[in-house]
Amino acid sequence: MGSLSFTNIIIVGMGLIGGSILKSLKDTMNSSNVLGIDLRLEVVEKAYDLHLIKNRSNKVDKIKEDCLVIFSVPTLSLTKAFDLVESHLETDEVIFTDTLSSKSELLNFLKKKPELQKKFLMSHPIAGSEKSGFSNSIRSLFKNKLVVISDPFNSVEKDSLERVKNFWIGLGSKVSLLDSKSHDKIFAHTSHLPHVLTYSLMDYLYKDLQEKTFLYSGGSLETYTRIASSDPIMWKDIMISNKEEVLKAIKGFNESLSFLTELIEKGDGPSIEKLLKSIKDTREGLLSKKN
Repeated sequence: MGSLSFTNIIIVGMGLIGGSILKSLKDTMNSSNVLGIDLRLEVVEKAYDLHLIKNRSNKVDKIKEDCLVIFSVPTLSLTKAFDLVESHLETDEVIFTDTLSSKSELLNFLKKKPELQKKFLMSHPIAGSEKSGFSNSIRSLFKNKLVVISDPFNSVEKDSLERVKNFWIGLGSKVSLLDSKSHDKIFAHTSHLPHVLTYSLMDYLYKDLQEKTFLYSGGSLETYTRIASSDPIMWKDIMISNKEEVLKAIKGFNESLSFLTELIEKGDGPSIEKLLKSIKDTREGLLSKKN
């Protein structure tokens, strides 16, 4: 498979991410035979009516030429998703990738299927929304966004890696390589923990304030808690599949919260101000380096 493009592309799971890939592909890879598989048949029909995919149902012709398969499903649904697509593949020229935010379950899946380890590159587009589902998908979702790629067993051919990199670049993304172990640790802190905190904050606020929760917020609370409107199934799967790293992140956060709590209890104004200034400076410094 010397070409950077793909004769066939199959998207398994056409929610926000999968649907956005399809809409982006319409502008970038018209030469590919693009197919979509989803347990919600009405979504498959909708994608077909929009001319995003060539199939109107999950019954698709056998794939006999090179193919990229992208799994964009809840983390704990991967095995079922693989079973849905496997029977359609009659070629060894297949590259598999995914869009999962947590890779632990995927790693466990691949360890049981050594024949896939040379064909599976993990992808994680750092793009999304608190809105979910195909109806909220947009063609510009990946433009200028980072996609993290991992080769968990260091066994995928360089040519395959380049093709997957160029696939994401073709959708407007920037690409970075990261080992899979570091992936789940980093994103447990930068993505999974913020969702845990935001869901917990909304739970607490509503129990305490009920209908007054947003009445006097001035807008900042709505912004801060936006991600509490994210897909519950997806985030349940992430919290369970990356449980160890998420719990470590929660423990670390609790230690920081406890320290600030102690300062407030003591009424130690100078120490509180010093801590807050240090945090403010750190945040602004990190963001300036990123930008």
